[in-house]
Amino acid sequence: MALQNYIYKFFNKNNMKTLFLIDILYMKDINAIYNFQNGDYIIKQLNKLIASQIITSIKKKINKKVFIEHTNTHADVFELIIYDDFSIDEVLEIKNLIFEEIINHPFKLHNKSTSINIDITIGCSKSDDQLIKIYAEKALHKAKLNFVHYMYYDSYLYKNEAISEDLLETINYNIENNLVEPYFQAIMDNTTDKIIKYEALMRLFDKQGNALLPQVFIHKSKKCRLYTKLMELLIDKIVLYINKYKKHISINLEYTDILNPNIKRSLLAKIRKTNIGSYLTIEILESEKITNFNIVNDFISEVKKYDVKIAIDDFGTGFSNYEYILNLNVDYIKIDGSLIKKIDEEIYLNLIKSIVQFCKQQEILIVAEFVNDMKILRYVKAIGIDFSQGYHIGKPVEIQEIIGERS
Repeated sequence: MALQNYIYKFFNKNNMKTLFLIDILYMKDINAIYNFQNGDYIIKQLNKLIASQIITSIKKKINKKVFIEHTNTHADVFELIIYDDFSIDEVLEIKNLIFEEIINHPFKLHNKSTSINIDITIGCSKSDDQLIKIYAEKALHKAKLNFVHYMYYDSYLYKNEAISEDLLETINYNIENNLVEPYFQAIMDNTTDKIIKYEALMRLFDKQGNALLPQVFIHKSKKCRLYTKLMELLIDKIVLYINKYKKHISINLEYTDILNPNIKRSLLAKIRKTNIGSYLTIEILESEKITNFNIVNDFISEVKKYDVKIAIDDFGTGFSNYEYILNLNVDYIKIDGSLIKKIDEEIYLNLIKSIVQFCKQQEILIVAEFVNDMKILRYVKAIGIDFSQGYHIGKPVEIQEIIGERS
């Protein structure tokens, strides 16, 4: 078994790994109050808990074969490394499992009649290089400084601190060189299993050509009043690709984008000029922030003159979502991924079924987000959801990869 593990690690050492650092809080107090023998005894129990119960629970949770190893690196710190790549939501689920298993576990003292609970802090990162521990330690340190039980640190940001520290220059670099690009995530028809459209997601790039995710630059671009320019460049690229490749594309607009006269004017002008409306769907984000339905419906009415479709994103996260739908002339709703990923739990399945029934009555088509495995896809199809989107269907990719798949 040891040889098999060594071979696995050797061939996977350069692949993506996810590392959790688990730090016992107040270990000095435990040693001072209960003595060092009991402190060591608690560490041995935690080591056994991780090696057996927690690793078994993780494998059951992710439901696929992975190699997991753990070590007690310091007196009160444990490493748990999983040789696989996970989405941020999957990382959170694993973190929650680790945290709850440990804080709810009764740790015995040597006298056997007494048990105590311990508290922990978790730092996490994922990477494909040998510095992954540094990234996770940075996350653990920040979690302790902020008095929170968990922190995730993006290894990409660590390797590109200059981007983080001088993000304004990077944003301007993308604007000046027209580098803003849409990455496309596939949306599949659940009846035919064919890809029928793609959602466009904005990406910027550093000077080495590495892609930056929206959570890195969106807030900064808005704060520096450069977001509108980024959106205009993104819309230009989407229009270009629709014209060139005749792909059906969804573009995301926030309520504030619809209120922004420059973005609205630019988008409408391009739709009119290029006649791409029948290939375009506009997804309205953060619909709970809509305060003036007349303005939004005027915008919807205007774009629908050119055969543009309208979708509401993240549906199901708020109690008044149904009111939004009844007040807006929409063609699709996208059920929020936080519901879809729990579709195998009865309470969420029933909630999703009620959304599906409502949409069928209103003749609104439904897209399930976060369809990340075959199990979820089977549920989604079984209850009559029209379309699926998620990592099981496809990850966001450049336009060249989509065209390459076609040829």
